[in-house]
Amino acid sequence: MKNVVLIAGICLMYITLGIAQDFQLINAPVEVNGVELANAWAGGLNCPQPSEIDLNNDGAPDLYLFDRVGDIHLTFIKQAAGYVFAPEYAVNFPKAENWVLFRDYDGDGIGDLFAYPTEQLPGIMVYKGYYDANNRLAFQRVHFDNFLGVDVLTFPLQGGGEAQIYVSNVDYPAVDDMDCDGDLDILTFNSAGGYVELYDNRSIELGFGRDSLIFQLVENCWGGIYESGLAANNLVDLSSTLGACYSPFGEDDGVEVRHAGSTLLTFDANADGDKELILGDLSFDHINFLTNGGTCQEAWITQQDPLFPSYDVSADVATFPAAFYLDVTDDGKPDLLVAPNSETASEDVNAFWLYENTGTTAQPVFQYQQSDFLIEGMIDVGSGARPVLVDYNADGLLDIVVGNGSRYKEFGAKDPRLFLFENQGTPTEPHWVLVNDDYLGMNQYSQASFNFAPVFGDLDDDGDLDLLVGEQNGKLFYAQNTAGPGQPFQFANFTYAWSGIAVGQSSVPFIVDLNRDGLPDLLIGEYNGNINFFPNTGTPTQPAFNGDPSQSPNNFFIGQVDTRIQGFSYGHSSPAVLDINGQYKLFAGTTDGRIEVYSNIDGNLGGAFALDTEHFGDLKLGNRTHIAFGDVNNDGWLDALVGNYRGGLTLVSTDIPTGSVVKTNETPYPNADWANLWPNPAYQSMTIQLNRAWKPDFIEIRDVTGRVRKREPWIGPVSQSIDLQQFGAGIYFVRLLDGGQALTLKLVKH
Repeated sequence: MKNVVLIAGICLMYITLGIAQDFQLINAPVEVNGVELANAWAGGLNCPQPSEIDLNNDGAPDLYLFDRVGDIHLTFIKQAAGYVFAPEYAVNFPKAENWVLFRDYDGDGIGDLFAYPTEQLPGIMVYKGYYDANNRLAFQRVHFDNFLGVDVLTFPLQGGGEAQIYVSNVDYPAVDDMDCDGDLDILTFNSAGGYVELYDNRSIELGFGRDSLIFQLVENCWGGIYESGLAANNLVDLSSTLGACYSPFGEDDGVEVRHAGSTLLTFDANADGDKELILGDLSFDHINFLTNGGTCQEAWITQQDPLFPSYDVSADVATFPAAFYLDVTDDGKPDLLVAPNSETASEDVNAFWLYENTGTTAQPVFQYQQSDFLIEGMIDVGSGARPVLVDYNADGLLDIVVGNGSRYKEFGAKDPRLFLFENQGTPTEPHWVLVNDDYLGMNQYSQASFNFAPVFGDLDDDGDLDLLVGEQNGKLFYAQNTAGPGQPFQFANFTYAWSGIAVGQSSVPFIVDLNRDGLPDLLIGEYNGNINFFPNTGTPTQPAFNGDPSQSPNNFFIGQVDTRIQGFSYGHSSPAVLDINGQYKLFAGTTDGRIEVYSNIDGNLGGAFALDTEHFGDLKLGNRTHIAFGDVNNDGWLDALVGNYRGGLTLVSTDIPTGSVVKTNETPYPNADWANLWPNPAYQSMTIQLNRAWKPDFIEIRDVTGRVRKREPWIGPVSQSIDLQQFGAGIYFVRLLDGGQALTLKLVKH
């Protein structure tokens, strides 16, 4: 039997398992550059949109983040030491896409959610906030009577009828009291060009107080400005007089009416009552601060700082910055945060700029502090994270190897790597330390390849684990491990396009003997969402594969697995297989973050696998999920290591037993003293001794990932020796199987 390490990828937020029990976040310590990460397993950030809200009804403001990469809700409780990742507070949050902001529109002290409609109608949906019986923030969608048949904010048209308040899926609007009357109005760009529209909330004027949302379009050229996205140096065009509107028509400047994508933030920066505007644009990496020289009733932008804050360190956030105004330094004064608003070609590590307000609330002054706020406390490898659990140094502890898609570099350059986190803890208390941010030097291939997806397995039957790495071009890197069994990894040089295998784009390999012929086969996920099966046609020491997925004996559509969402051409399938109770289960990561689980695999490689669930555990962890399994704390249950496209990881426990736990279809023997094994710890071999008059059918040895590493018939009659020379140092579980019964003994191998 080949040695194969089970690896794959998954993602986490709040986790409710639909299979048996809740997954629990494992807050194992992780250390980078000598500093323990505060929120290591929060999953990374790429395009965060922060809001300050009370998540647990304790009267203190906490921090909520929505990341448009993966459309994920992230919740953090404020504690004395700072913000602490608390995914359980996101359990009640509704589905949202593209953008989210919180405002208390009805003045009840509870944050309400404004977001892009899930019906894909460009506009605004609203959820009213309340607290459930557990004092967790919960929501109810606000219903609006309109002719659209969709619960979105609308306004009356002059000629009769109504239309939705337009906000595109790439923009970020401002929801603020713009006319100083005490209720919330809306600023947004119109659908046709670069003009800002003001929608006045008429609730108070009509006698309804603040508990209604009744809007009227009162200004289609707010502030008199025109923003084309084409002007040099991030400048907007200003009107020359109060009440006038700048018009590009007739000007010989090449300006055309268009709206490339913009973000809006409003606040009173000079204590004169009206609101200033910070504008971010898709075409630039800086933010533009626009001074309002008008009044609450009639705005007039008179000055601009296109490199704001030019008096300090100018925000330089690729690509398409969005600005946010909230207190994250706990001094009672709102600070300035800036983050990318584009899901592609954007900064993905230095992606959350913090400017502390060193002035006052009435007259803020922003001083640059850092470009990786919160991200500095997370595992974040850029964009894309495909993790592996493997013992690379033969010390018996599971280490982590992570392949990333890339990290942001200018001019479209790529920065893919393998990251190695060494487990320097104990068998029951893991503690990972980043010891290499370019493991095996794979960054040298960055000019030709990226999107690295590693997997380990014994491909040549020499007792150690070899390495395959999937990549953007659909091929495989191969590195033979020459160390030998039980030794720290030592790899030969990489071979690219190994075995001539090419599956299209973004290959994600997994090694498993799927047809149970004793040879390790390959499952390879890809961009298109199918999973390719490559059976091994070689020998135990010389693996062989036909590189063309469409040719026999291969199957490019194994099990008819398709991870695409309806209407999309891509699925980013990411396979992992577990052998549970003697039957294979396939876990497939997807583009939209679901983990699909398939069964009916054994003896059915030419048919359709059975879809057990299309949303394993109802996990909400981001997009492009990739799941890896292993028992990291030696408690007898597999844990799941989760990677997602935000570049982060999440570690959770599951209800899937390792070899130390009796399976649901097995009856345990009443006493473990029916057999014993010695020596324990063992070195070269061990002996199993029966202490009762019974005869098991098989001996099975599993590693901490739950993978069967050895299986052989019981010869006995009362004792049997097992050669362990091909087993690395670590913890194993020796199982004596007799029909529906099993006896499990723990073995320590030195």
